[in-house]
Amino acid sequence: MLEHRQFEKLDLNLLKVFEALWLHRNMTRVAESLNITPSAVSHAMRRFRDVLNDPLFVKEKQAMLPTAACERLAPSILQALADIRKALGAFNEFNPLYSHQRFVIAMQESLELGVLPTLLSTLQNKAPNVEIVSTRLHRDTMLADLSSRNLHLVIDIGRAVAAPIAHSLLRRDNYCVLMSKHNPLAQGLDKKKYLAAKHITVSNRVKGASVEEIALQQLGVSRPSHWRCQNYRAAADVVACSNALLTLPGSVADAVADNNLISAKLPYGLPALETHLYWHSQHEGEPGLIWLRDLMLHLFAESGHTR
Repeated sequence: MLEHRQFEKLDLNLLKVFEALWLHRNMTRVAESLNITPSAVSHAMRRFRDVLNDPLFVKEKQAMLPTAACERLAPSILQALADIRKALGAFNEFNPLYSHQRFVIAMQESLELGVLPTLLSTLQNKAPNVEIVSTRLHRDTMLADLSSRNLHLVIDIGRAVAAPIAHSLLRRDNYCVLMSKHNPLAQGLDKKKYLAAKHITVSNRVKGASVEEIALQQLGVSRPSHWRCQNYRAAADVVACSNALLTLPGSVADAVADNNLISAKLPYGLPALETHLYWHSQHEGEPGLIWLRDLMLHLFAESGHTR
């Protein structure tokens, strides 16, 4: 049992360092996430160890691994910090017109065109001082980043996730085919012509099937791409000056549309692409996050493409 005098030695900063080390398992990353020096991290953990008389974390190669006592302690501390944040968040009402709050949203680059123009043009009027940061999504650290509030929201294709991550359908988007208005296929596109055409794919990966290629493969259709790039705007420019085809979500097609391009119906009945909004359940009661989450769900429910 922790004596009263020992408890008095604790402060919130020690608990925040403990939480960050539990999430990151690396002293340098903890220092970066808390904007303090590595020596300050070491000093805080030494004070905490002295109070509890346990090493808490032991170094194993490049990682800091929790002891058995640490594993028993961590859930209670993390929940206590979440409760404190929730209480402080609920203390002040969120007024979007006057708020300067900063929200970090992770998404793949390919999703930005279908999200940011609609979101930011709306915020310009409803929340002119709210800061939005869009950053690349790293799925392997998604839980830790949401837990530590390095991220507030994540936008990604629909996939299975477990608690404490919560999610809701953001948009259901049907695929279409973008091509130059001078492309001979503009006169009519069928399955045979589609498969024989040259295709460009948008992906952040060097190789591997894209989302639409995986969906086609599930129908027994093999449609390899000759070209690959990282964003839809560049791909649309390539399509405008070539006979290549670009298969993409309808909302993105609208975002890159110009007078040199036309959109055609995909000659295969692919399931709609579902994009979901993800957040950490322990933070879902924060007024600012509630407001932004509800706004986005409302915006993109209205703009869903079902053509």
